[in-house]
Amino acid sequence: MKRLAVLVLLASSVASAQPKTDAPVITPKAPDDPLARYFAELEATKLVDVESGTLETLRKELGVAEELLRGGNFVNAAVALYSIIKSPRYAAFTDFVEYQNAEYDLSVALARAGSYGAALDSLEPILRRGPAATYWGPAHRRAVDIALETRDHGGVLARIEAVKISDPIPPSAAGERTYLRGRAAYDAGKLADAEGELVMVSKKSRLYSSAIYLRGVIKARGQDYRSSAEAMCEVAATPDTDKYTFVVDERYFTIKDLARLGLGRLAHENAEYDDAYYHYFQIPDDSVYLSDALFEASWSMYQKRELATARDLAKEFLKEFPTSPLWPEASLLAGYVELADCKFTESQQWYDKLVAKLQPIVDTIDKARKDPELRKQLFATAVTRYKEVRRTGGEVNGKKLGTAASTGPVDDVLSLLRLDPKFVRLNDALTGMRELANAAPIAVRQWQNLGNQLSEKKVSQVSTSKTLEQEQLADANALVEDLRRLGAQILASKSELARGRREGTLPPDVAADEAKRLDGLYEKSQVALANAIGAADKAAAGVSAETAGGIKPLIQADIAEARRLEKSAHDVLAKLEAAGDKLAQAQIEKLFNDTRRVLDKARLGKVDAVIGQKRKLDIEVQDLAAGRFPEELIGKLWNASMIGDDEEYWPWQGEFWADEYSGYR
Repeated sequence: MKRLAVLVLLASSVASAQPKTDAPVITPKAPDDPLARYFAELEATKLVDVESGTLETLRKELGVAEELLRGGNFVNAAVALYSIIKSPRYAAFTDFVEYQNAEYDLSVALARAGSYGAALDSLEPILRRGPAATYWGPAHRRAVDIALETRDHGGVLARIEAVKISDPIPPSAAGERTYLRGRAAYDAGKLADAEGELVMVSKKSRLYSSAIYLRGVIKARGQDYRSSAEAMCEVAATPDTDKYTFVVDERYFTIKDLARLGLGRLAHENAEYDDAYYHYFQIPDDSVYLSDALFEASWSMYQKRELATARDLAKEFLKEFPTSPLWPEASLLAGYVELADCKFTESQQWYDKLVAKLQPIVDTIDKARKDPELRKQLFATAVTRYKEVRRTGGEVNGKKLGTAASTGPVDDVLSLLRLDPKFVRLNDALTGMRELANAAPIAVRQWQNLGNQLSEKKVSQVSTSKTLEQEQLADANALVEDLRRLGAQILASKSELARGRREGTLPPDVAADEAKRLDGLYEKSQVALANAIGAADKAAAGVSAETAGGIKPLIQADIAEARRLEKSAHDVLAKLEAAGDKLAQAQIEKLFNDTRRVLDKARLGKVDAVIGQKRKLDIEVQDLAAGRFPEELIGKLWNASMIGDDEEYWPWQGEFWADEYSGYR
């Protein structure tokens, strides 16, 4: 798609002069790059003036591209940078820093636009220049960042190492490659191999802290808690003023908070609850893991039977983070604390409130399990929230995650839903494929317009009147787009019908008849769409035959490729949507089971509280029968014993004036 945009840009600025037919035409060796082949043909037909490229024009075009990049217009920035990198006008400027800057900016624009494969392609020429080149270090870091972002550690590492250079790479880059090898082994379940690689990461690497933390995770998975704690301590306890302090980037503070959280969990597993409490409270207030630390600290104090502290921590958690994903477990823990303290009435109140609040949430999750449209809307909102949290550093609608009050059962479900990273990556691919499917007809028209402008009859003039073939092609393309819009409208109607069924606004028989009618209409529209696409392909073949001789094979090949892309985009989109719904179904099932398990525990806890109340009353009756008074009545009986049989106590009924007691402290 980036290549298409570049060529359309070039076609709009084609020189109006006719090429000299009497000049000898030298046919150079065809370049391997598809875009370079177009430039070579345009240069051969004198449509690109090689002599027009100067250092001043290079700087000017680079400035325009960087302005687009800073403004977040990544696609147009990539188009502008491609027109610099691939153009023969600047083939003699490859050793200039401005040209190499454009190469690196192109990789940044492509990566920010989500085109990671093309970004890696643009980084390879920079890496081939060797570590002595100006942009080799930033390019290497950018490639490693792409590996971490896409979690394709092994694949990106293989591409980086396939670039052969004669000079040795610096220690920082070697550490990054070693870390990627360790992550690839960790992802494959080869923990021993992963640890062997991670140990080799140098302190001079920006991924050193991440490597230490991952080594601690590997030790914990092997139940070597002491070694795991030592690795976590190296991350959490290293002061910023240390001689070998870590290279700090945006990942460092997250790694440090995770290390502190890991130390607390290790201490908790070893029944060292005071140490766990200490580590949890080392997590700063601005951390996104503060709610986890507060909940787990409360659990550690409960395990130690420091019930007063556990009670205070649980109440503070529920007050500060009422919509945290952990609030059901925290409410359950609050009931456990009261139950362990023999405060059965308070415990029953906690469980009653939890059951009353959790039951509508479980019902909403159950509806999402059975209703694909509701599930789709739910996960679309969840992805939007997830991206907002990532963009703002842990905030939703200007408030820290989990601190906002609930607005209803759907909002509660969203707060409980923790998205799988696989689903997030698949959703990004789905979004890109949806955009590609919508833009594919436009790309086809752009290619066809380009072919029309480069007619073999006239290069300098573009006729305003259309030929019969062009009119047939325009009609065929319009019909294809109309049928696709009709299919989308039918699907939207089916979604509204499902919502009406869900909300009970439609009678069941009417809804069933309408669903059957829409299904039949959709099948007919798909058959008509397939026929229209075939007619459009036939019309496109007639138009492309008029293209100029030198570019004709390229135009025909890319029109065919654009047509193939237009057809396959919708097929791939349907497959991605099915895979996304499958992942969403698995996540909603897990959330349903986990939430229902908490609800069942709350109901069992209520039973325990009622049994405790009954047992407490039995003990009081037995004590009274034996002449022993319950502990809570001793104070009341003591006051009563101070009053004689012939005396009567009257409570004071006066008034306190503000000036009599205010400020007494």
